[in-house]
Amino acid sequence: MSSVNVSGQAYGFLALTPIKPEQVDALRAHLEALPRSADSPLARSSRTHMARWVIITDFNNKPHYKQRKEEHLTVPWLAFSANADGGLDDYLDELCDVLADEAGEIWGHCFGCPDPAGGDALKAYLKHNQVDCGFFYAAYGGANVGEVRAALEQRDRLMAFATRAQEMSAADLQKAFIAEFAG
Repeated sequence: MSSVNVSGQAYGFLALTPIKPEQVDALRAHLEALPRSADSPLARSSRTHMARWVIITDFNNKPHYKQRKEEHLTVPWLAFSANADGGLDDYLDELCDVLADEAGEIWGHCFGCPDPAGGDALKAYLKHNQVDCGFFYAAYGGANVGEVRAALEQRDRLMAFATRAQEMSAADLQKAFIAEFAG
């Protein structure tokens, strides 16, 4: 059976968790203080292609949308979305493991989060708050995280080589290319 959360071998995960209103500022400060890119706690996951947290404080009620009734959220929500390799259960097992140190400081600001925030209890909490993606497209649906990282490393090596080799003669270029990339 096909799922709106699957594209190729990748799974799109989305969880919406209600934030305790008095905790929004602390949660925002914590999320903003998390390291970015290679130092991100999410980078410790060998299965995560992309993931992010977003605090949603209200709906967009701009005047040009007046064709419908204005609506407001009663509490702010934390959206966690991820594109990951494989199935949901295996991904959440790994995610709960690699975020063991951070999970309480993130979802602990939300209503219903288990205390301590980790392991099977956190996995059940995230699954309970899962929302189907509706439409999920993985840019690299046929490639896992390791394959994508290897391709990016290869690209970086090739670009660095091309920069270094700009002034080489054809013979020297061929020798250098073989030395760099053969075998």
